[in-house]
Amino acid sequence: MPIVELYSNRGAGDTQPDVWVYDQIPQRLRVQVRNIMREAIGFEPHSGERSDAYYSIEKTICNEHGILSLAINQDSFARVEEYILTGGNLSIWLDIITLAFRFIDRVFRKLDKGGRSARKITAPADEAISVLNERFRRAGFGFEFRDEMIWRKDSEIIHQTVTIPVLALLRDARFAGANDEFRRAHEHYKAGEFKDCAVDALNALESTMKAICDLRKWDYPKGARASDLIRILRAQGLFPEFADRSFDQLMATIQSGLPLVRNEAGAHGQGSVPVETLEYVATYALNLCAAKIKFLYDAFAAGEAHVKR
Repeated sequence: MPIVELYSNRGAGDTQPDVWVYDQIPQRLRVQVRNIMREAIGFEPHSGERSDAYYSIEKTICNEHGILSLAINQDSFARVEEYILTGGNLSIWLDIITLAFRFIDRVFRKLDKGGRSARKITAPADEAISVLNERFRRAGFGFEFRDEMIWRKDSEIIHQTVTIPVLALLRDARFAGANDEFRRAHEHYKAGEFKDCAVDALNALESTMKAICDLRKWDYPKGARASDLIRILRAQGLFPEFADRSFDQLMATIQSGLPLVRNEAGAHGQGSVPVETLEYVATYALNLCAAKIKFLYDAFAAGEAHVKR
């Protein structure tokens, strides 16, 4: 009997490594999301009940998923909350979060101070959405609410085309050190430790270059930095001649990008006043580092394949 190609079949066969979790909802995160919703939705002003927004959420979910109710509790508020805390269908769970935060973004955002006070809302829309995404990130949960939708992290082009391939490449045991540092950089990112994230991102890049030098038996000085290592790799002909000019740009980017991020934001003493590394700097460091690691590994692998012929 032939296998019919369906969306679910394609998804089930994906074994690519990733740094985010997509199929499990930590119990701690469930409680945190429930609490955010309570603070951002509040109560119905006249009755003091929480049922108005929750009724709309449950009704939409039931219509879209073809189910009668989310749980057996007496009111929509309790049923929605029970599903957030215990529901097992990830798609339904994410749809509830989508509708709830779309409600927060579209409806409760428009309330003035008096309106929020009447509903006992303690978390404005922007704060609630920001905290939700922060909770997702700290839990390693690979989703984000933006533009009124829940998005998977791996739907981002750079994640799909760079980060995931690099994770697969670095499973090569010869690059174990770089793999550990690259994954550690992501763990720092998820924990909000952006300075350490930037430092480990460049450490992973340097470890990749050192591993290539070791495997090719190319000498490099003790304490060599990224700029030193990249010059050695180029001098040894790791890249074909036609790539030299484009690699000049790569070198300039590395020299002015990641090393500067690490040197200025992480790797040196910060003096009497702590220096804060911003999230967008850490994101830049991770993405730039991943792209450079992939480039270097691909060049190394191409050279290996040529030698074996």
